[in-house]
Amino acid sequence: MITYREAEAFIKKSYDQVIRLGLSRMEVLLEKLGNPQDQLKFIHVAGTNGKGSVCAMTARILQCAGFQTGLFTSPVIADYREQFRINGEMITKEEFARLAETVKRVCDEMDDPPSEFEKAVALAFLYFAKHACDLVVLEVGLGGTDDATNVIKTPEAAAIVNIDFDHMGFLGNTLAQIAEKKAGIIKEAGTVVTAEQKDEVMAVLEETCAAKHAVLIKTAVSDLKVKEKSLDGQCFDYVKTTDRGIKGLQNVKLSLLGDHQCGNTAVVLQIIDCLIKKGYDISDEAIREGLQSVHWPGRFEVVSKNPRFIVDGAHNPDGIDALSHNLREYCPDEKFVFITGILKDKDYNEMLTQMLPFADSFVTIVPDNPRAMSAEECAEAIRACGFGGEVVVSTDTGQAVSDALQRAKEQSIGVCAFGSLYSVGALKSAIKEEKSNG
Repeated sequence: MITYREAEAFIKKSYDQVIRLGLSRMEVLLEKLGNPQDQLKFIHVAGTNGKGSVCAMTARILQCAGFQTGLFTSPVIADYREQFRINGEMITKEEFARLAETVKRVCDEMDDPPSEFEKAVALAFLYFAKHACDLVVLEVGLGGTDDATNVIKTPEAAAIVNIDFDHMGFLGNTLAQIAEKKAGIIKEAGTVVTAEQKDEVMAVLEETCAAKHAVLIKTAVSDLKVKEKSLDGQCFDYVKTTDRGIKGLQNVKLSLLGDHQCGNTAVVLQIIDCLIKKGYDISDEAIREGLQSVHWPGRFEVVSKNPRFIVDGAHNPDGIDALSHNLREYCPDEKFVFITGILKDKDYNEMLTQMLPFADSFVTIVPDNPRAMSAEECAEAIRACGFGGEVVVSTDTGQAVSDALQRAKEQSIGVCAFGSLYSVGALKSAIKEEKSNG
Protein backbone atom coordinates (compact mmCIF):
# COMPACT_ATOMS: atom_id res chain seq x y z
CA MET A 1 0.00 0.00 0.00
CA ILE A 2 1.18 3.53 -0.70
CA THR A 3 2.13 5.75 2.24
CA TYR A 4 0.08 8.72 3.39
CA ARG A 5 2.64 11.15 1.94
CA GLU A 6 2.46 9.36 -1.41
CA ALA A 7 -1.33 9.35 -1.26
CA GLU A 8 -1.56 13.08 -0.54
CA ALA A 9 0.96 13.85 -3.28
CA PHE A 10 -1.09 11.83 -5.77
CA ILE A 11 -4.41 13.50 -4.90
CA LYS A 12 -2.83 16.97 -4.95
CA LYS A 13 -1.01 16.40 -8.24
CA SER A 14 -2.60 18.61 -10.87
CA TYR A 15 -2.77 17.72 -14.54
CA ASP A 16 -1.70 21.14 -15.80
CA GLN A 17 -1.89 23.52 -12.80
CA VAL A 18 -5.15 25.10 -13.98
CA ILE A 19 -8.79 24.73 -12.96
CA ARG A 20 -10.59 22.36 -15.35
CA LEU A 21 -14.35 22.47 -15.06
CA GLY A 22 -16.75 19.93 -16.53
CA LEU A 23 -18.30 16.64 -15.43
CA SER A 24 -17.09 14.16 -18.07
CA ARG A 25 -13.92 13.05 -16.28
CA MET A 26 -15.75 12.88 -12.97
CA GLU A 27 -18.50 10.70 -14.40
CA VAL A 28 -15.99 8.26 -15.88
CA LEU A 29 -13.98 8.15 -12.66
CA LEU A 30 -17.01 7.50 -10.47
CA GLU A 31 -18.42 4.87 -12.79
CA LYS A 32 -15.13 2.97 -12.58
CA LEU A 33 -15.36 3.27 -8.77
CA GLY A 34 -18.91 1.88 -8.69
CA ASN A 35 -20.72 5.24 -8.33
CA PRO A 36 -20.43 5.46 -4.53
CA GLN A 37 -22.27 8.80 -4.55
CA ASP A 38 -25.48 7.00 -5.50
CA GLN A 39 -25.47 5.27 -2.09
CA LEU A 40 -25.61 8.61 -0.26
CA LYS A 41 -28.04 11.41 0.58
CA PHE A 42 -26.78 14.97 0.36
CA ILE A 43 -27.24 18.55 1.40
CA HIS A 44 -25.54 20.42 -1.46
CA VAL A 45 -24.32 23.98 -0.79
CA ALA A 46 -23.24 26.56 -3.40
CA GLY A 47 -22.68 30.31 -3.39
CA THR A 48 -19.87 32.83 -3.12
CA ASN A 49 -19.54 33.65 0.58
CA GLY A 50 -20.76 31.59 3.52
CA LYS A 51 -20.73 28.09 2.01
CA GLY A 52 -18.29 26.71 4.55
CA SER A 53 -20.08 28.21 7.54
CA VAL A 54 -23.45 26.88 6.36
CA CYS A 55 -21.92 23.44 5.82
CA ALA A 56 -20.24 23.43 9.23
CA MET A 57 -23.39 24.48 11.11
CA THR A 58 -25.61 22.04 9.23
CA ALA A 59 -23.24 19.13 9.77
CA ARG A 60 -22.81 19.93 13.45
CA ILE A 61 -26.58 20.03 14.04
CA LEU A 62 -27.06 16.72 12.22
CA GLN A 63 -24.28 15.15 14.26
CA CYS A 64 -25.90 16.40 17.48
CA ALA A 65 -29.18 14.87 16.26
CA GLY A 66 -27.48 11.47 16.10
CA PHE A 67 -26.95 11.10 12.36
CA GLN A 68 -23.79 9.63 10.87
CA THR A 69 -22.80 12.84 9.13
CA GLY A 70 -20.22 13.32 6.40
CA LEU A 71 -18.76 16.74 5.63
CA PHE A 72 -16.74 17.69 2.56
CA THR A 73 -15.41 21.25 2.34
CA SER A 74 -12.64 23.23 0.68
CA PRO A 75 -10.15 24.88 0.67
CA VAL A 76 -7.78 23.36 3.20
CA ILE A 77 -6.88 25.48 6.22
CA ALA A 78 -4.16 23.43 7.92
CA ASP A 79 -4.33 19.67 7.23
CA TYR A 80 -5.27 18.20 3.83
CA ARG A 81 -7.44 15.59 5.55
CA GLU A 82 -9.73 18.21 7.09
CA GLN A 83 -11.77 18.20 3.88
CA PHE A 84 -12.98 14.68 4.71
CA ARG A 85 -14.86 14.45 8.02
CA ILE A 86 -17.40 12.13 9.60
CA ASN A 87 -19.06 13.38 12.78
CA GLY A 88 -16.43 16.09 13.02
CA GLU A 89 -13.42 13.76 12.87
CA MET A 90 -10.92 13.87 10.02
CA ILE A 91 -10.22 10.77 7.98
CA THR A 92 -7.23 8.83 9.34
CA LYS A 93 -3.99 8.82 7.39
CA GLU A 94 -4.24 5.05 6.95
CA GLU A 95 -7.72 5.15 5.45
CA PHE A 96 -6.87 8.15 3.30
CA ALA A 97 -3.94 6.19 1.85
CA ARG A 98 -6.07 3.10 1.19
CA LEU A 99 -8.80 5.06 -0.57
CA ALA A 100 -6.30 7.15 -2.51
CA GLU A 101 -4.69 3.97 -3.77
CA THR A 102 -8.10 2.81 -5.03
CA VAL A 103 -8.63 6.13 -6.80
CA LYS A 104 -5.11 5.99 -8.25
CA ARG A 105 -5.64 2.55 -9.79
CA VAL A 106 -8.68 3.86 -11.64
CA CYS A 107 -7.04 7.14 -12.66
CA ASP A 108 -4.10 5.24 -14.13
CA GLU A 109 -6.56 3.65 -16.57
CA MET A 110 -7.99 6.97 -17.77
CA ASP A 111 -6.80 8.77 -20.90
CA ASP A 112 -7.88 12.15 -19.50
CA PRO A 113 -6.53 12.23 -15.93
CA PRO A 114 -8.80 13.85 -13.32
CA SER A 115 -7.90 17.07 -11.54
CA GLU A 116 -6.93 17.37 -7.89
CA PHE A 117 -10.43 18.45 -6.89
CA GLU A 118 -12.07 15.64 -8.86
CA LYS A 119 -9.85 13.06 -7.17
CA ALA A 120 -10.60 14.57 -3.75
CA VAL A 121 -14.36 14.49 -4.34
CA ALA A 122 -14.19 10.89 -5.53
CA LEU A 123 -12.21 9.90 -2.44
CA ALA A 124 -14.79 11.67 -0.27
CA PHE A 125 -17.66 9.75 -1.86
CA LEU A 126 -15.83 6.44 -1.31
CA TYR A 127 -15.14 7.37 2.31
CA PHE A 128 -18.70 8.41 3.14
CA ALA A 129 -20.23 5.41 1.36
CA LYS A 130 -17.88 2.98 3.12
CA HIS A 131 -18.99 4.33 6.50
CA ALA A 132 -22.68 4.37 5.53
CA CYS A 133 -23.24 8.03 6.30
CA ASP A 134 -26.90 8.94 6.83
CA LEU A 135 -26.37 12.40 5.32
CA VAL A 136 -23.45 14.15 3.64
CA VAL A 137 -23.05 17.92 3.67
CA LEU A 138 -21.30 18.71 0.40
CA GLU A 139 -19.72 22.06 -0.42
CA VAL A 140 -19.42 23.08 -4.07
CA GLY A 141 -15.86 23.90 -5.07
CA LEU A 142 -16.34 26.49 -7.82
CA GLY A 143 -19.56 27.58 -9.48
CA GLY A 144 -22.10 24.79 -9.65
CA THR A 145 -23.02 23.59 -13.13
CA ASP A 146 -19.60 22.15 -14.00
CA ASP A 147 -18.29 21.58 -10.49
CA ALA A 148 -17.15 18.04 -9.70
CA THR A 149 -19.65 17.76 -6.84
CA ASN A 150 -22.55 18.26 -9.25
CA VAL A 151 -22.58 14.62 -10.33
CA ILE A 152 -24.96 13.78 -7.47
CA LYS A 153 -28.65 13.12 -7.99
CA THR A 154 -31.35 15.34 -6.45
CA PRO A 155 -30.22 16.08 -2.88
CA GLU A 156 -32.40 16.18 0.21
CA ALA A 157 -31.90 19.95 0.07
CA ALA A 158 -29.77 22.33 -1.97
CA ALA A 159 -28.71 25.67 -0.55
CA ILE A 160 -27.42 28.73 -2.36
CA VAL A 161 -25.83 31.29 -0.08
CA ASN A 162 -24.79 34.83 -0.96
CA ILE A 163 -23.77 35.23 -4.61
CA ASP A 164 -21.26 37.95 -5.46
CA PHE A 165 -18.48 38.66 -7.95
CA ASP A 166 -15.73 36.03 -7.75
CA HIS A 167 -13.85 33.80 -10.20
CA MET A 168 -15.20 35.91 -13.07
CA GLY A 169 -12.83 34.24 -15.54
CA PHE A 170 -14.69 30.97 -15.01
CA LEU A 171 -18.20 32.03 -14.05
CA GLY A 172 -18.96 35.22 -15.98
CA ASN A 173 -18.67 38.99 -15.68
CA THR A 174 -22.20 39.80 -14.48
CA LEU A 175 -24.06 38.68 -11.37
CA ALA A 176 -26.71 37.07 -13.56
CA GLN A 177 -24.08 35.00 -15.38
CA ILE A 178 -22.47 33.94 -12.11
CA ALA A 179 -25.88 33.11 -10.64
CA GLU A 180 -26.68 30.94 -13.65
CA LYS A 181 -23.57 28.85 -12.95
CA LYS A 182 -24.32 28.58 -9.24
CA ALA A 183 -27.92 27.62 -10.01
CA GLY A 184 -26.59 24.64 -11.90
CA ILE A 185 -26.87 22.56 -8.72
CA ILE A 186 -30.67 22.88 -8.83
CA LYS A 187 -32.09 19.47 -9.79
CA GLU A 188 -35.48 18.37 -11.11
CA ALA A 189 -38.18 18.53 -8.40
CA GLY A 190 -35.62 19.49 -5.77
CA THR A 191 -35.88 21.70 -2.70
CA VAL A 192 -33.73 24.83 -2.80
CA VAL A 193 -33.02 27.19 0.10
CA THR A 194 -31.56 30.58 -0.72
CA ALA A 195 -30.04 33.41 1.26
CA GLU A 196 -31.05 36.98 0.54
CA GLN A 197 -29.85 37.85 -2.96
CA LYS A 198 -29.65 40.85 -5.23
CA ASP A 199 -32.64 41.19 -7.59
CA GLU A 200 -30.81 39.98 -10.70
CA VAL A 201 -29.56 36.91 -8.83
CA MET A 202 -32.96 36.05 -7.36
CA ALA A 203 -34.53 36.33 -10.82
CA VAL A 204 -32.13 33.66 -12.12
CA LEU A 205 -32.84 31.36 -9.18
CA GLU A 206 -36.60 31.77 -9.56
CA GLU A 207 -36.43 31.09 -13.29
CA THR A 208 -34.24 28.00 -12.83
CA CYS A 209 -36.45 26.56 -10.10
CA ALA A 210 -39.53 27.09 -12.23
CA ALA A 211 -37.91 25.30 -15.16
CA LYS A 212 -36.81 22.40 -12.95
CA HIS A 213 -40.11 22.22 -11.01
CA ALA A 214 -38.09 22.82 -7.83
CA VAL A 215 -39.37 24.49 -4.68
CA LEU A 216 -37.51 27.72 -3.82
CA ILE A 217 -37.51 28.77 -0.17
CA LYS A 218 -36.21 32.26 0.61
CA THR A 219 -34.57 33.25 3.88
CA ALA A 220 -33.48 36.58 5.35
CA VAL A 221 -31.28 37.94 8.11
CA SER A 222 -34.51 39.23 9.69
CA ASP A 223 -35.55 35.60 10.31
CA LEU A 224 -33.30 35.96 13.36
CA LYS A 225 -33.74 38.61 16.05
CA VAL A 226 -30.34 39.13 17.66
CA LYS A 227 -30.63 39.90 21.37
CA GLU A 228 -26.98 39.92 22.45
CA LYS A 229 -23.63 39.96 20.69
CA SER A 230 -20.01 40.15 21.75
CA LEU A 231 -16.68 38.66 20.73
CA ASP A 232 -17.70 35.60 22.76
CA GLY A 233 -20.73 34.83 20.58
CA GLN A 234 -24.33 35.81 19.77
CA CYS A 235 -27.81 35.05 21.11
CA PHE A 236 -30.95 35.18 18.98
CA ASP A 237 -34.61 34.25 18.65
CA TYR A 238 -35.75 32.50 15.47
CA VAL A 239 -38.78 34.56 14.48
CA LYS A 240 -39.72 33.24 11.05
CA THR A 241 -43.50 32.81 11.09
CA THR A 242 -44.18 30.67 8.02
CA ASP A 243 -45.39 27.08 8.35
CA ARG A 244 -42.34 25.04 9.24
CA GLY A 245 -41.06 21.94 10.91
CA ILE A 246 -39.14 23.97 13.50
CA LYS A 247 -41.73 25.15 16.00
CA GLY A 248 -39.91 28.26 17.15
CA LEU A 249 -36.65 28.81 18.98
CA GLN A 250 -35.73 31.45 21.55
CA ASN A 251 -32.48 32.42 23.24
CA VAL A 252 -30.34 30.34 20.87
CA LYS A 253 -26.60 30.80 21.30
CA LEU A 254 -24.40 30.95 18.20
CA SER A 255 -20.64 30.61 18.53
CA LEU A 256 -19.91 32.22 15.14
CA LEU A 257 -19.58 36.01 15.02
CA GLY A 258 -20.96 38.66 12.70
CA ASP A 259 -24.25 39.74 11.15
CA HIS A 260 -23.37 37.77 8.02
CA GLN A 261 -23.41 34.60 10.15
CA CYS A 262 -27.00 35.40 11.11
CA GLY A 263 -27.87 35.30 7.43
CA ASN A 264 -26.03 32.00 7.10
CA THR A 265 -27.82 30.64 10.17
CA ALA A 266 -31.20 31.54 8.65
CA VAL A 267 -30.26 29.34 5.68
CA VAL A 268 -29.14 26.53 7.99
CA LEU A 269 -32.35 26.59 10.01
CA GLN A 270 -34.40 26.42 6.83
CA ILE A 271 -32.36 23.44 5.63
CA ILE A 272 -33.06 21.73 8.95
CA ASP A 273 -36.72 22.69 8.64
CA CYS A 274 -36.86 20.98 5.23
CA LEU A 275 -35.25 17.84 6.63
CA ILE A 276 -37.71 17.73 9.54
CA LYS A 277 -40.59 17.95 7.07
CA LYS A 278 -39.07 15.00 5.20
CA GLY A 279 -39.18 12.92 8.36
CA TYR A 280 -35.72 13.41 9.84
CA ASP A 281 -35.82 13.48 13.64
CA ILE A 282 -33.99 16.68 14.62
CA SER A 283 -34.86 18.12 18.01
CA ASP A 284 -34.66 21.70 19.23
CA GLU A 285 -31.94 20.52 21.61
CA ALA A 286 -29.83 19.26 18.71
CA ILE A 287 -30.22 22.59 16.92
CA ARG A 288 -29.23 24.54 20.04
CA GLU A 289 -26.27 22.32 20.80
CA GLY A 290 -25.08 22.37 17.20
CA LEU A 291 -25.13 26.15 16.82
CA GLN A 292 -23.56 26.78 20.21
CA SER A 293 -20.71 24.31 19.71
CA VAL A 294 -19.90 24.74 16.01
CA HIS A 295 -16.38 25.87 15.16
CA TRP A 296 -15.36 27.14 11.75
CA PRO A 297 -11.80 28.49 11.54
CA GLY A 298 -10.74 31.61 9.71
CA ARG A 299 -14.10 33.38 9.60
CA PHE A 300 -13.82 36.44 11.86
CA GLU A 301 -12.10 34.15 14.33
CA VAL A 302 -10.67 35.73 17.47
CA VAL A 303 -7.51 33.71 18.13
CA SER A 304 -6.11 35.99 20.82
CA LYS A 305 -7.65 38.59 23.11
CA ASN A 306 -4.51 40.30 24.43
CA PRO A 307 -3.48 41.70 22.09
CA ARG A 308 -6.60 41.23 20.01
CA PHE A 309 -5.81 39.06 16.98
CA ILE A 310 -8.56 38.35 14.42
CA VAL A 311 -8.15 35.98 11.48
CA ASP A 312 -10.62 36.29 8.60
CA GLY A 313 -10.34 34.53 5.25
CA ALA A 314 -12.29 37.31 3.47
CA HIS A 315 -11.05 37.25 -0.12
CA ASN A 316 -13.57 39.13 -2.27
CA PRO A 317 -15.45 42.43 -2.01
CA ASP A 318 -18.52 40.96 -0.32
CA GLY A 319 -16.40 39.10 2.23
CA ILE A 320 -14.41 42.26 2.90
CA ASP A 321 -17.65 44.20 3.32
CA ALA A 322 -18.70 41.73 6.03
CA LEU A 323 -15.29 42.01 7.69
CA SER A 324 -15.34 45.83 7.72
CA HIS A 325 -18.88 45.76 9.13
CA ASN A 326 -17.78 43.39 11.88
CA LEU A 327 -14.77 45.54 12.77
CA ARG A 328 -17.05 48.57 13.16
CA GLU A 329 -19.58 46.52 15.14
CA TYR A 330 -17.29 44.64 17.49
CA CYS A 331 -14.22 46.91 17.62
CA PRO A 332 -15.54 50.49 17.23
CA ASP A 333 -12.92 53.19 16.62
CA GLU A 334 -10.05 50.68 16.83
CA LYS A 335 -7.10 50.62 14.45
CA PHE A 336 -5.33 47.44 13.36
CA VAL A 337 -2.09 46.15 12.02
CA PHE A 338 -3.29 44.23 8.97
CA ILE A 339 -1.54 41.11 7.75
CA THR A 340 -2.66 40.49 4.20
CA GLY A 341 -1.91 38.23 1.27
CA ILE A 342 -4.16 38.14 -1.79
CA LEU A 343 -4.57 36.08 -4.95
CA LYS A 344 -3.95 37.83 -8.27
CA ASP A 345 -7.40 37.01 -9.65
CA LYS A 346 -9.25 38.85 -6.87
CA ASP A 347 -10.60 42.41 -6.95
CA TYR A 348 -7.81 43.43 -4.60
CA ASN A 349 -8.05 47.20 -5.17
CA GLU A 350 -11.62 47.33 -3.84
CA MET A 351 -10.75 44.94 -1.03
CA LEU A 352 -7.79 46.99 0.15
CA THR A 353 -9.60 50.31 -0.19
CA GLN A 354 -12.35 49.08 2.17
CA MET A 355 -9.74 48.24 4.82
CA LEU A 356 -7.86 51.55 4.78
CA PRO A 357 -10.08 53.36 7.34
CA PHE A 358 -9.19 50.70 9.94
CA ALA A 359 -5.48 50.51 9.15
CA ASP A 360 -2.61 51.56 11.35
CA SER A 361 -0.15 49.67 9.16
CA PHE A 362 0.18 46.62 6.88
CA VAL A 363 2.38 43.53 6.73
CA THR A 364 2.16 41.73 3.38
CA ILE A 365 2.62 37.97 2.95
CA VAL A 366 2.19 35.35 0.22
CA PRO A 367 -0.74 32.89 0.46
CA ASP A 368 0.02 29.24 -0.18
CA ASN A 369 -1.39 29.19 -3.69
CA PRO A 370 0.20 29.44 -7.16
CA ARG A 371 -2.20 32.29 -8.01
CA ALA A 372 -0.93 34.45 -5.13
CA MET A 373 0.44 37.96 -5.54
CA SER A 374 3.99 38.42 -4.32
CA ALA A 375 4.38 40.28 -1.03
CA GLU A 376 5.99 43.14 -2.98
CA GLU A 377 3.07 43.33 -5.44
CA CYS A 378 0.61 43.37 -2.55
CA ALA A 379 2.54 46.20 -0.87
CA GLU A 380 2.52 48.20 -4.11
CA ALA A 381 -1.25 47.69 -4.44
CA ILE A 382 -1.77 48.98 -0.89
CA ARG A 383 0.26 52.12 -1.58
CA ALA A 384 -1.53 52.60 -4.93
CA CYS A 385 -4.84 52.70 -3.04
CA GLY A 386 -3.59 55.80 -1.24
CA PHE A 387 -2.29 54.35 2.02
CA GLY A 388 0.53 56.50 3.38
CA GLY A 389 1.37 54.51 6.52
CA GLU A 390 3.92 51.80 7.13
CA VAL A 391 3.84 48.75 4.82
CA VAL A 392 6.22 45.92 5.71
CA VAL A 393 6.97 43.24 3.11
CA SER A 394 7.46 39.78 4.62
CA THR A 395 8.43 36.54 2.91
CA ASP A 396 7.88 34.50 6.10
CA THR A 397 4.48 34.17 7.75
CA GLY A 398 5.97 33.53 11.17
CA GLN A 399 8.04 36.70 10.95
CA ALA A 400 4.99 38.61 9.71
CA VAL A 401 3.00 37.54 12.78
CA SER A 402 5.89 38.44 15.07
CA ASP A 403 6.31 41.88 13.46
CA ALA A 404 2.57 42.58 13.60
CA LEU A 405 2.29 41.57 17.25
CA GLN A 406 5.29 43.74 18.17
CA ARG A 407 3.71 46.73 16.43
CA ALA A 408 0.35 46.01 18.09
CA LYS A 409 1.93 45.94 21.56
CA GLU A 410 3.83 49.16 20.94
CA GLN A 411 0.74 51.00 19.69
CA SER A 412 -1.81 49.26 21.99
CA ILE A 413 -3.88 48.18 19.01
CA GLY A 414 -5.05 44.89 17.48
CA VAL A 415 -3.97 42.66 14.62
CA CYS A 416 -6.26 41.45 11.84
CA ALA A 417 -5.28 39.04 9.07
CA PHE A 418 -7.36 38.90 5.87
CA GLY A 419 -7.16 38.31 2.14
CA SER A 420 -7.13 34.55 1.56
CA LEU A 421 -8.26 31.35 3.23
CA TYR A 422 -5.04 29.80 1.94
CA SER A 423 -3.11 31.83 4.55
CA VAL A 424 -5.21 30.90 7.56
CA GLY A 425 -3.46 27.65 8.48
CA ALA A 426 0.03 29.16 8.38
CA LEU A 427 -1.12 32.22 10.31
CA LYS A 428 -2.73 30.19 13.08
CA SER A 429 0.34 27.98 13.39
CA ALA A 430 2.54 31.06 13.63
CA ILE A 431 0.28 32.63 16.27
CA LYS A 432 0.38 29.41 18.31
CA GLU A 433 4.17 29.31 18.05
CA GLU A 434 4.43 32.96 19.06
CA LYS A 435 2.24 32.35 22.13
CA SER A 436 4.26 29.30 23.20
CA ASN A 437 7.44 31.38 23.03
CA GLY A 438 5.96 33.85 25.44
